Amino acid sequence: MEVHHHAHTTRKKLAHYFWEFLMLFLAVFCGFLAEYQLEHKIEKNRERQYIRSFIEDLEADTISLNARIDYCDLTVKRVDSVIAILDDPGFAAMAGEIYYYLRWMHRSDMFSVNDRTIIQLRNAGGMRLVTNRTITDSMASYYREVDYIRFIFEEQTEFRRSLRPYFPKIFNAEDYDKVINERNFVVRTNEPLKLRSADPETFNAVALLMRNIRGLNLGLKRRMENLKNRAKDIREVIIKEYHL
Repeated sequence: MEVHHHAHTTRKKLAHYFWEFLMLFLAVFCGFLAEYQLEHKIEKNRERQYIRSFIEDLEADTISLNARIDYCDLTVKRVDSVIAILDDPGFAAMAGEIYYYLRWMHRSDMFSVNDRTIIQLRNAGGMRLVTNRTITDSMASYYREVDYIRFIFEEQTEFRRSLRPYFPKIFNAEDYDKVINERNFVVRTNEPLKLRSADPETFNAVALLMRNIRGLNLGLKRRMENLKNRAKDIREVIIKEYHL
């Protein structure tokens, strides 16, 4: 009888330990699930925040690209004006216009887009947060196109700057500032201006640079219009996929 009692007690203890283990396991497992769900929810919220931020970047880019496209159109028109002047045998008589256009043309600035979101995602290793593969591929493709536009933009900037070495041969120092106002804007003047030289070789080199600037701005305009359309398409896909 004692042996039977001992075995019965052992079974009770084992059952007790089993249930204790099971309850502990379930508590740990449920805690893990709750933590996983919380982390998943936090990541989803962060994903939506990044996506909203990216949409804002695209909207700001669209406004900026519209201005850039207009500037390309203006550049092409002014290049055409310069070429028309230089093709005229009596171009030296239009010195004021040459001062005006060349001083405007040699100025340059930087091409940039609103890339705060993509930089944050890359720096924080957050690209994994954007779970929609179509969106991540679209984002990567968008900024590859931006890099290509930046390359063309820098190339046309170099051509603009290449005009500067010819200025000492073309312009008189005393007339040079007469087409700049107090706000440092290039303006036309009614004062008579004179060219330092009308050397055909110099102006042929200038005309060649102008034609390169024209071609690059036509290319930039086309690329930026494509980028603007891409921004619109990506925005529409994001709004649909994320129900924004």
